[in-house]
Amino acid sequence: MSISEKRDNPTGSSISNEILQGPIVPISIKLALPIIIGQLLQLGYSLTNTMFVSMINKESTTLLTGIGLVFPIHMCFLALSIGLFTGMNSVVSRGIGEKNQQVIHKAGDSGVWLAIALALLTVSVLYVFSGPIVRLLAGTEMSTEAVNNGLSYLHWILPGLGMMLISQSLLGILQGEGLSKYYGMALMLSTVLNIILDPIFIFYFGMGVSGAALATTIAITVMFLFVVGLFLKKKSIVPVSWKTNKVDFTLISKVIYVGFPQTLSMISLSVMSAFLNNLIGSISEHAMNSWILVGRFDEFLLLAGYGFGSAALTMIGQNYGNGNMDRVLRIFKTNVLLAVGLCSVFLIIYNVFAPHLFPLFTSIPEVAAGAVKQVHIISVSCIGIVIAIVATSSFQATGRAMPGLILDILRMGLLTIPLSYILFYWLKQGTTGIFFGMAGINLIMMVISFAWCYFYLKNIKQVKVLMESVTLK
Repeated sequence: MSISEKRDNPTGSSISNEILQGPIVPISIKLALPIIIGQLLQLGYSLTNTMFVSMINKESTTLLTGIGLVFPIHMCFLALSIGLFTGMNSVVSRGIGEKNQQVIHKAGDSGVWLAIALALLTVSVLYVFSGPIVRLLAGTEMSTEAVNNGLSYLHWILPGLGMMLISQSLLGILQGEGLSKYYGMALMLSTVLNIILDPIFIFYFGMGVSGAALATTIAITVMFLFVVGLFLKKKSIVPVSWKTNKVDFTLISKVIYVGFPQTLSMISLSVMSAFLNNLIGSISEHAMNSWILVGRFDEFLLLAGYGFGSAALTMIGQNYGNGNMDRVLRIFKTNVLLAVGLCSVFLIIYNVFAPHLFPLFTSIPEVAAGAVKQVHIISVSCIGIVIAIVATSSFQATGRAMPGLILDILRMGLLTIPLSYILFYWLKQGTTGIFFGMAGINLIMMVISFAWCYFYLKNIKQVKVLMESVTLK
């Protein structure tokens, strides 16, 4: 089938036919696997980067702590990029299911220019106000050296974070079409290059934490060029001409409608993480170091949610647009089960190897012991977060993004943070009490998120059946 034929018949490609009619389990795995591999590579880079930075001076806590101070800012950019990716994925997948030519021909340029505007604005603001922001994120016990390391890291990584926004908008288009393999390829390229460049800039050029940030910026830029090349080679049925006259503000509003609540959700998590950072940082720098190390590794457990959540978003989006409501509910339940199964395997591996893992990143016994304790208490409850991720993606696939925002604000803002402060300051339970409180809340949110999404999807299926029966009469 030629490119022009594809664009005239957007659901005529084999992947779209599979998503609309094929067996759910193998298609879910096919769509999720590149996402999981890509995210696993990213996690591998993050851990390798952590190891390289720790090798600068294993006796120092200021290096990793400095990078940890910037993590909430990094999370904000990740929030924007995920919002763009999710918004584009949802709009494109539903457009393909509906065979909507307006979406097919104009979604690409609309999403790209939205991303460019956001990148220019956010990077500029953070360069101007980086000092006050980083100092605000530091707890009362942070050293000047840790704060300075954080500032150096931020200044060098900002251009790459801006480039990430544009790349993710383009990858969202490909994912909405069902071309998840390109997501995995793009992240593989970026990650491998990042790992190669890290020791060169950190040690050979003696740039320290700044070198780690510069390596990341270069790797993201190369990934961006790779993704742009895919569109230039017309690998997607959605064209990108980079012309502003192709921008459709109606489509932009749809992307924002789905993506912005997801961004707000991630930003709220980032802000709320800053509160927890401040709380942990006020306990001790050792406690903060353990908290940051575990935070890096916990992403390993969430890979199943990211992969099968993304698969559910694409599959439910196309089937919802095509009117296959019975299949929509089956896709949701299947992807939840697949995500829980894979997460359970990751949990066993994580808990078995935790005591041997963290000493590789620190020579301070208190830091390693604190990290292991946190893993053993909290990690099992991450199944609840994984289910919430799949549920949120399923809501987004139908054009509803607010439930995800509500679930995250409820979990962190209304439950986790207040409970953590009460446990620590009022009940004097220390970090152990905080960890048990977080675990309990994660499990409660598991039940709420699954039930809410299940009954929502079941309800829209029943509404469709009712409307069809009325039409037949």
